Amino acid sequence: MEHINNLSLAFVQGLVNGIYDAVTDDIILDTRNANLDRQCMNSYPSRVWDLINRNILSSFKTNDSIVAHCTSRGPWKLIAIFDKISGLLFTIMREERFFCIKNDRKNAHHYIALLAQMFNIALPKGQQTLFDYESDENEVKKSVERICDDLFISPDMVKHHAIVLFSAKNEVLNSIRCIMINRNFEECESVSWNKFINVNESTIVPQIDTNDNQAYNSPNRGLKLTAKAKIKQGQKSKISYKATDDEEAAE
Repeated sequence: MEHINNLSLAFVQGLVNGIYDAVTDDIILDTRNANLDRQCMNSYPSRVWDLINRNILSSFKTNDSIVAHCTSRGPWKLIAIFDKISGLLFTIMREERFFCIKNDRKNAHHYIALLAQMFNIALPKGQQTLFDYESDENEVKKSVERICDDLFISPDMVKHHAIVLFSAKNEVLNSIRCIMINRNFEECESVSWNKFINVNESTIVPQIDTNDNQAYNSPNRGLKLTAKAKIKQGQKSKISYKATDDEEAAE
């Protein structure tokens, strides 16, 4: 039975748009307006996640079928999304981070593994692998209940857990897909959402200015914004910078 191939178009588009905007136009505008050089930023990776979290919350705040809230894993704040229609609980992760977790046996108690053990127990399981494990039942229950409590839902409402994986580099979203794994980190279902990436047009229009001083003194550092960008910029909430480790350490 397929679980992630029949999600509503509006739901998928909301997730893709939130991530796409964060890793492209949002982070470009954010850093340039603050006159920051990416090469000298300690907070760049976590800053991108701040923008993703904000965008996802904004995308679904008026949708009664979707519950999206922040939940904590130690110092790290992640977004959990529950789709009432499908009964699926979604979390978001970089593709590269997922493979690091999958290939390191120490991560058997990572939250995605615990969620898989709790909600994806009925998914097909392959042969025994090095990652075959079963965490303490109390540990699983406690971790999962904390996430569900932050979403104001009962674990009984959740049918399965799915992960949205994306890969981005140099302000370009290269790929995005949704997967479901079992407790052995085996991918039981996977669907590409790459076809939704190009539906957004960039809101930043490069502007060549021969007057370097004029460009430097401009609030947008020589960038010309479209009408859409100006609206987005005006709606953005202010998020203060913080010096943190990147998401690999925080998660």
